[in-house]
Amino acid sequence: MTRLRTLLPCALVAGLAASPAASQVTLGVTAGWSSSMVSLTGLEIRGEESRKGIAAGASATLPLSQSLGLRLEGSYVQRGATWSDGKLGDVSALVDYVQLSALGRVSLPLVGSRISVHLLAGPALAREMSCEVKVDYALQPIALAGECTDEETYNPTHAIDVGVVGGAGVQLGVAGRTALSLDFLYTYGLRSIYAGELDRTVHNRAITVQGGLVFPIG
Repeated sequence: MTRLRTLLPCALVAGLAASPAASQVTLGVTAGWSSSMVSLTGLEIRGEESRKGIAAGASATLPLSQSLGLRLEGSYVQRGATWSDGKLGDVSALVDYVQLSALGRVSLPLVGSRISVHLLAGPALAREMSCEVKVDYALQPIALAGECTDEETYNPTHAIDVGVVGGAGVQLGVAGRTALSLDFLYTYGLRSIYAGELDRTVHNRAITVQGGLVFPIG
């Protein structure tokens, strides 16, 4: 775990050292939609419904060569899901994070320098900002909602989630050196976010579609 937590700062230092010129660094702002699920063990479930949420953030891409780069990104993401417990009822977990990622980027031009596709992959750390649990009981017309640490809805979580992100995207040059981008990303949680005493694991999984604006600095 300690080794994984050192990847982001090490990648930042390496990227800055390898960047040949400040004018080649690009900044990006993104906003989009996510569909998240959780992978559960130790809990009997009948069905699961994904949580539809938002993803928004900003990034800096540092060039390593003509086609290789390092994208450092910070974003606000919503995770969670709703599942049916055979004994309890419908349980919804709603967890919001601030996520930091360091993604290797391979760019492949399609039409000169105006249109290109790119591949992305790398580690991510997410810091929990809020966690809420909702329970609709199966045999009673009662619903509960509260923080994950409340006594009635107690399902404690780890504050830090660790995962990997991979995906692909396309970039289209528009006015001047400004470009539009569209990314399709998949996040795979490596660490169980459940921190309670029961014998169960809960891992985040998410698909994100985000568009944005990219522009050079310097």
